[in-house]
Amino acid sequence: MAHAFRPRPGGDIACRLDGEEKAIISQVAQEVAELIRHDLDLREEPGAVRAAAGSDDPLERLEAEFAQSSVRAPRDTAVRRLFPDASTDAAVAEELRRLGQQDLATEKIEDLTHLVRSLDGSGPGDGEVTVPADDIASWLRALNDVRIVLADRLHIANDGDFETLRMLQQIGERVEDAPPLEDEDGVAGADVVAAVYELLTWLQESLLRAIDEY
Repeated sequence: MAHAFRPRPGGDIACRLDGEEKAIISQVAQEVAELIRHDLDLREEPGAVRAAAGSDDPLERLEAEFAQSSVRAPRDTAVRRLFPDASTDAAVAEELRRLGQQDLATEKIEDLTHLVRSLDGSGPGDGEVTVPADDIASWLRALNDVRIVLADRLHIANDGDFETLRMLQQIGERVEDAPPLEDEDGVAGADVVAAVYELLTWLQESLLRAIDEY
């Protein structure tokens, strides 16, 4: 069972998670990173494109320029929440997306990868997960991005929607022969997704409270 984040000497923050909680969060974070890559058609790692743009090799710079000129708008509804239009003017929004989406995608994937490495680095079983002071902002961004994707899958758009969802689930559990809460593929039930969303929300709030304790 998860234990809240607590400040540690030197500015670090730590919490305790059991092995299953760590594995689930790590898996979901990896899936969100893969969703971003797939939906934005990032054949190359965004970081590699950025590095190529600063290369001394003219050919690599040209390839990076071409990659950045062909930025694709998100198609998945969750990815659209992560990369919303920056302007109501379609032409301006497209230009801003071309100029900034690659870098933003790089930052998000790096945050998610960092979160996964931190969880995996704490070992497979129950134990303490330490977040160094320099990594706290990255953790917060990654947790928030995963929550945004899960909120989209749960059709949560406004404050109070999650409480309504939970209430409907509880009612369904009491109804005899109620249909299972599964997605179209039956891969993960909405109740499981809701439980992960609730855990991440609690973890993010716990992290913010721990920061305030300094």
